[in-house]
Amino acid sequence: MKLLQREEEFAWFVALLQREGVRSYLEIGSKFGASLDRIARSMPKGSKVVSVDLPGEADSKTSLVNVVTNLSRDGYDVHMVWGDSTSERTVAMVKQHGPFDAVFIDANHTLPYVTKDWENYGPMGRIVAFHDIAYRPKPNKPPKPIEVDKLWNVIKGGYRHEECCLDGPFNGIGVLWRE
Repeated sequence: MKLLQREEEFAWFVALLQREGVRSYLEIGSKFGASLDRIARSMPKGSKVVSVDLPGEADSKTSLVNVVTNLSRDGYDVHMVWGDSTSERTVAMVKQHGPFDAVFIDANHTLPYVTKDWENYGPMGRIVAFHDIAYRPKPNKPPKPIEVDKLWNVIKGGYRHEECCLDGPFNGIGVLWRE
């Protein structure tokens, strides 16, 4: 299962969550489940793990279901919420499992969606992280509709925060503390 983040940036993020003693984790946008699995397994067994994702392509859904099943079998308190992260129904379902030590927002990267995910799920977490905070189209590749940087650059100044951007202006993970 392929991690959809840069390995070194993600290792930095996992180490930060371990340093902060994270025992409950919400991931908005899990796709194949590699990041969900990696973070869950960095926490003690019994930790709460919640994933929100659309039931997209069959291969990603099958992979994510397998990750959730395996984590549950291995002693984690895992919950899967299928649906649009911005729908009231999905938010209400997630709230039943919160609050969380950490929330990772990595779903629809367009400004309206990432803003809504921040508004809906940010208050549920002590720590909130975003993927692709420094996205710029790579040369000779078609641009993707990624606008996380527009939100990140507006909100980060109001919080203690850290960034890890090892690809220069291309990907990056930003973390802020709501406390």
